[in-house]
Amino acid sequence: SRWKIMDLKLCWVLATVALVSDAGVLRSSRIAPSRHIFAKPARCGRPSMRVRFGDMAGKVDKSSFVQTEMRRAAMKLHTRDQSKEGEQEKQKPISQWEMKKESVLRFLVDSKVIHSTLDRLVSEYPELSKLNEASSRIRRVPAIDDDIANIVSENPELEVPAPGVDAVEYAQKLEQLAQDARPAFICHFYNTHFAHAAGGRMIGKLISDRLFDGETLEFYKYGGAEPKELLEQVRVEIDNLANGWNPDERQMCVEETANAFKGAGTVLKNLK
Repeated sequence: SRWKIMDLKLCWVLATVALVSDAGVLRSSRIAPSRHIFAKPARCGRPSMRVRFGDMAGKVDKSSFVQTEMRRAAMKLHTRDQSKEGEQEKQKPISQWEMKKESVLRFLVDSKVIHSTLDRLVSEYPELSKLNEASSRIRRVPAIDDDIANIVSENPELEVPAPGVDAVEYAQKLEQLAQDARPAFICHFYNTHFAHAAGGRMIGKLISDRLFDGETLEFYKYGGAEPKELLEQVRVEIDNLANGWNPDERQMCVEETANAFKGAGTVLKNLK
């Protein structure tokens, strides 16, 4: 299965996309079926930004599902040198990768596949209506479209690539989770947005400094708003959803954490 093989050096990049930007991430492998569709985690790398999981507003609510149970799951993906709770080994950092504008275009196109799928799915189910409303200001598709158009306009020799197979298959897995394992889908939804607003900004800075004369991509902007404040609204709504879950559903969400990191890897591997 194509989901069983992915470049092992994606580890550190996945860390920047993890729920906790000071957490380590899976050694990369393509997504494979398991209890909730995906495979077990492997080893992790190390990022350099520090943002507490689920704590984008600088506060910790001990009754919060996101800030307690989901955070504990993410902390296990720290490297041992980052935290006493860490269980993973550090890997080669993304700062040593060679990026090109072509690879950024592939990254943006695949990111659009994932974000558009998340946006659509969270809007399709009535029980997610409040989460859909809370997440309206963190949607990234319009920004991605602007970046793709700008890059191609300024670099006419480049063409917009077709979405990658990995990204398309990951989007299909999200569809299945949203339908059959809603708490697991919610884990992917929060992972993706928190990671982009936290550790993802480090990737954005690296891209802008290396390839775009320091100009930040729209993908990493939020219309002047503080992403940590926008993510706090999302966190609250996910906690509200979790309050209505039974123990098995809460566990389903928690167990999906590592697989969400793997999903991020299907997009981030474009930047190598």
